[in-house]
Amino acid sequence: MRPKPRILTILALLMFAIPKFALSDAHVRNSLQTAAMSTREVHDERDPKEDTEDCSALGELDIVFRTDNNGPPAVGVVLTDPRGRRIGFDPLTKHAWQELPLAQAYINCDDLDGAGGCRGLVQICGPVSGTYQLEIIAKQTTAYTVSISGRSRETRDDHGFRSFHSEANVNNVAIHTGSRDAVLLDYSRDPKEKVAAVLQRSLRAQPYETRFHQQRNLSLREKQ
Repeated sequence: MRPKPRILTILALLMFAIPKFALSDAHVRNSLQTAAMSTREVHDERDPKEDTEDCSALGELDIVFRTDNNGPPAVGVVLTDPRGRRIGFDPLTKHAWQELPLAQAYINCDDLDGAGGCRGLVQICGPVSGTYQLEIIAKQTTAYTVSISGRSRETRDDHGFRSFHSEANVNNVAIHTGSRDAVLLDYSRDPKEKVAAVLQRSLRAQPYETRFHQQRNLSLREKQ
């Protein structure tokens, strides 16, 4: 992936271990069961090799997030792929992860729209098909917007090699200091499938493994 200009703040991509918490609350257990039912089966797909051509041929998943304040976004994000690998930064616990083979997460403070704010980006080259969890973690009360862009693997037809592109947006969602939301993202390398997203509101103080419940509406936009 090409380097981005004027990246002023970079998420520290360090690997940390977090403890597993007991799931004693019945509501939490039911929420987890509901989430598990909506999760796609993990596909038997290979990860991309360490070269740009192979990575590009297998597709890409890009996530951009913003908040309604000047400067860096007032939220952090942690993305978990269908195989349980994570990338991102939790601003409340100060934990960071980079467990995916070809991925990067950073903050870009180029003022692209003249609004004075920065945007966060998570980019995965050659993502595996399945359901991803994007956790939104609030350092302060704000509203966030997330744009998800998925590109399929390359296929060959009479016109040569091409891939297909689709998008989904979660727009202007209010979140309070110390709260955590979850967005479930469905992505497939299959050119016939389109990226999809479901926003869920999470319990304020639940540990990482228990943060699924209460489906919310979102604005979904797709294109090919």
